[in-house]
Amino acid sequence: MAQVSVLRRRKGAKQVISMEYISARQAAKQRVISGRRARIPCGDGSIPGAVNDGKSYKIPGAAVKPPGGREKKAPSAAWLKWDGDVVGTIDSANAVTFTRPEYNNVVSLYTKGAKRWTPEQFAEFLSERAVSRSRRDIERILFRCGLSQYDVLRISEITRGIHPKDLLWIAHSKNEKLESAMTGVFQSVFLQKTDQAGDSIDTPEGYNIKRYGVYNGQYGIFKQRISPLATDAESEAAVYLLARKFGVPCCPAYKTGKDTVFSAFLYDFSKEYIVHFRRLFEGARGDNEYRNLITARPQYRDGVARMILLDFITRQDDRHLSNIAVKISGREESFYPLYDNGRSLFYEDTEEMAREAVADPALYATGFGFSGTYWDYAQEIAKEPGGLRGLLNLEVSRDDIAGILRQAGFVGYRFYGALEWIEKTVGMLLSL
Repeated sequence: MAQVSVLRRRKGAKQVISMEYISARQAAKQRVISGRRARIPCGDGSIPGAVNDGKSYKIPGAAVKPPGGREKKAPSAAWLKWDGDVVGTIDSANAVTFTRPEYNNVVSLYTKGAKRWTPEQFAEFLSERAVSRSRRDIERILFRCGLSQYDVLRISEITRGIHPKDLLWIAHSKNEKLESAMTGVFQSVFLQKTDQAGDSIDTPEGYNIKRYGVYNGQYGIFKQRISPLATDAESEAAVYLLARKFGVPCCPAYKTGKDTVFSAFLYDFSKEYIVHFRRLFEGARGDNEYRNLITARPQYRDGVARMILLDFITRQDDRHLSNIAVKISGREESFYPLYDNGRSLFYEDTEEMAREAVADPALYATGFGFSGTYWDYAQEIAKEPGGLRGLLNLEVSRDDIAGILRQAGFVGYRFYGALEWIEKTVGMLLSL
C-alpha cells in the first residue's frame, strides 16, 4: 500500500491531503475479482477517490467495495477424491483447497502438508496423470474428448485425472463414485475396438504400443516396438538380466515376441502405490541430479548409487524423475526397483556411433539430469566414504555378458558394441 499526496481545490483554495492507496490489481486480489472488473467502477466514478495512474488506477484503501463486486470465494467446481473420500475441493479457477492434506502417505507426498494448490500447481500435478501428447493416437483421443488441441486441464476434466498408480481422481459431484466415473471415461475415451478375429487393438504411445496384461502370473505392461530399426525390447530384457547379475533390484522384463517385451510391476495394486521422484521436490533443483535425489531421500542413497552405476554400464538414455519411484505400503516407504530400461545399450544408435562410443566410454557416457554424465557421478560416488564397496557385484566375465546379450536377442554390431561397452565400463568402475 502506497501513500500518495493528492492536490484538491476546495472553495477556491488549494489543499494537499495524504491518503493510503492500493492498485486496482491489489483491490481485485482482495475482492476475488479480475483486475479488469476492478478498473471498470474506477473509470465510471463509482469508487470515490479513485485516481487515474497511467493505464491503471489507485484506489483508496478504505474505499467501499465496488458495486457488484464479489466477496465470497469461488464456488467448488469439482472435488479431488481418494477413492470414495473427498481430500480437497477444486474451485472454478482450478485452485485446490485441501480438506485432508495428510489423508494418507501418498496424498501427503503430493501435498507436502500444504492446504492449498494454485491453479499452476494443480496443472503440474495433472500433467503427470493426463494422457501424453506423444501418444501416436493423440489426435483420435482429442477427438473423442471433443478437443481440437492438447489441453491438460480439459483432458483431465474429461478423463477425471485417473491414473493406475493410485486412487486419486476428480469427481464432478460430491457423491460420485470412482467405479462409475472410471467406466464412463474408458467407454467414451479409451474404449478399445475389437477386430474381426476377436483381438483387441492396442493403443500406441510414444515409441511403442503398450497394453496392460499378465505374463507368467505377473501383472505388468506389454510394449511392442513400432520402429524396426530400434532394439529397445532386447535392451530392456538385457538390462534386467544384467541387473540380476550385478545385484541391482530391477523390475522383471522378458521378451515375449519378436518385437515385444513384458515388464512386470512389483507392487500390490490393492494396497500399495507408486509415487514418482518428481513429486518429492519443491521448487528448483540444483545441477547435480545425484545430490538432488539423495537430498530428497537420504535413506535411499545406496539405491540411487546402484541405479547410477547400472545406468552407466548399460548406457541408459532415458532416466528422469518420472522414471524413478518410491513404493508406499501403508505407512512404509521404500525405493522402488528400476523400470522402463529399454532406451539403453545402443538401442537406436548406428554402427558408427557404437564403434566411436566403445572407443572412448568416458567421452560417450550418457548424461543424467541438468549436467554431468553417469561417469561423472560414478567417480563422485567412488570418492564418498566406503566408495563403491558393496554396491554392485562387478565380478562378471565376458562370457557372462555375452550369454546375457544373446539370451535377450542381441545380434550384429549392437551385440558386439554392447559387449565391449559393458566390459569396458565394468573395468572402469573396478579401477576406481
